[in-house]
Amino acid sequence: MSSNKTASKNTSFTGGGGKGKGGGGKPSAMMKSPSVDDSDVIHKSIPPIHKNIIVMDNGGDTIKIGFAGQLSPTALVPNCACRPQGTKATIVGLDSKDIPDINGLIVRRPIDRGYLTNSQLQKDIWAHCIHEVLKVTEEEVKKCWLIMTEPPMNFSTSRQEMDRIVLEEFGFEGVVFVSGALCAMKAHLWQTKDEDLENGDDDDEENDGEKNDNNAMMEIDDDTDKEYVDFNKAPPKVRASKKQRIKWAREAMTGCVLDVGFSFAHASPVFDGRVADHHVKRLNLGGRALTNYLKELISYRQWNVMDEFALIEDVKLKSVYCQENGDIYEALKEAKKKIRENKIAVKYVLPDGVNTLRGFLADSVLANDANDASSSESEINEDDDLQTRRRKLKKQKEKAAKGAGSMELSPDAQSLVLVNERFMVPEILFHPSDIGLNQCGIAELVAQSVHHDEANDALHDQTVEALMWLNVIVTGGCAKIPGLVERLAREIRQFAPAIYPVSVRALDDPISDVFLGLSLLSSVDDDHRPLRDPIQTFCLKHGTKRDEYCVKKNNTSNTNSASYRYERIEQYDRFESTPLGRVKDMHHSSSEKT
Repeated sequence: MSSNKTASKNTSFTGGGGKGKGGGGKPSAMMKSPSVDDSDVIHKSIPPIHKNIIVMDNGGDTIKIGFAGQLSPTALVPNCACRPQGTKATIVGLDSKDIPDINGLIVRRPIDRGYLTNSQLQKDIWAHCIHEVLKVTEEEVKKCWLIMTEPPMNFSTSRQEMDRIVLEEFGFEGVVFVSGALCAMKAHLWQTKDEDLENGDDDDEENDGEKNDNNAMMEIDDDTDKEYVDFNKAPPKVRASKKQRIKWAREAMTGCVLDVGFSFAHASPVFDGRVADHHVKRLNLGGRALTNYLKELISYRQWNVMDEFALIEDVKLKSVYCQENGDIYEALKEAKKKIRENKIAVKYVLPDGVNTLRGFLADSVLANDANDASSSESEINEDDDLQTRRRKLKKQKEKAAKGAGSMELSPDAQSLVLVNERFMVPEILFHPSDIGLNQCGIAELVAQSVHHDEANDALHDQTVEALMWLNVIVTGGCAKIPGLVERLAREIRQFAPAIYPVSVRALDDPISDVFLGLSLLSSVDDDHRPLRDPIQTFCLKHGTKRDEYCVKKNNTSNTNSASYRYERIEQYDRFESTPLGRVKDMHHSSSEKT
């Protein structure tokens, strides 16, 4: 396994191979010529902020909103309406973060399983984000464009409702819907533009090269189709390190984006900056399912917390982790040990609503335990003899070494002791059958998306698949679970063909970096140079104006939703086997010859 600068977010595995099917070196139809001019270096400039373009990543848990050109969102607004226990007031937006007591908090969400289900509630939350967070008035909204993300395989009725809210209710000048997978790919290219992957080989490849000269390499044979040899302008024998091939995959905007969010998990293959919409795979599991599963486990074993979603969500964020090596049986053996000898067990102190309003993890699972040294038996009295004093002093030192909690605990504080729940809850992402869901895990989800049955043995299809295995990007809130990216890389390696090297990497901030990609798509070009007029070059080219929407709606009022869906689906480019525009422009100046 190769190590990069961000080892916790980038995990790479290299498989053996050779000349055959896409074996790990320089692809024929996708790669740069070995000689690269200095003029091809990506221009590094920070894009200007455009106040007339609002960018919004509408997630199931939080909304990331700001203006085009911002590298971070203005605010992360909870996409829900909350009602505290014992009150009738409904709190929406940023104010829900300031609720002091989350016990019995009732939460309503406008998005269920990734799709819009409550349009009125969603409209109220969007109004809070636009008018109160961004401070944009109703008159200014009519002069602004809105660029927002849309879930894969969205229903036509949801699309119509979103268009109606944005263009009719708010009165935006126009709207552009962009796939979140493409935004993640753009953000990943921006974050890695300063990494030097052109020089040096991985240690694994150097060791394998001594044993087998063809290992982890991809060669262009003399009998290869002349079309691809001429297209690439490469000599018959071209070899490249794995780092170089990863750089080529990033610049070609080719890879697979795994979005493990709050409501679902999607694996979206991206080729040449286009989402292969009909190869997107979905898993009906996300952060919400993990929280519900943890609720059931705790309610069955300790306390009844079936009505405490917000509380258990906080428990999940602070305690769960993923077993990196996948050895669950070894972890279960450790979890069976006594609490004093257990390295997995943690204690979560529940809020009492008076002294503690938010739960927290104690420094020691033995904190405030009746059997621990915190009992009154360890207190030194004046009548104790020397031997008793020494024994009690020893217990006090043991107590100080173990710790008595990260905060001062009240004697009657209620708590949860989590042991195997910590690593068994994220395990359902890899094995959904554990909870009775007849679907594959997230690792196999990526494999089904990339290595599909429609791909043939042609050289260009092998090349595209090789690049996708080299650029697997993980995003979404669940990507922040410790150890998930490393475990995912290990699992994907088992599903990927041995001749393809695999590289898995999480975005720097999996929650808000989709907003970064959305902002960059609307403000910079493919070479990261600021756009002169984003409205003309991006919004009008890919979006729908309010006037056009009104005319189209009047003309198609008597038609069914199928025609509407056909018009909206044009924003997704169908996957093609032949190389597309971006790669030709990058690696072959005279693309008209082919």
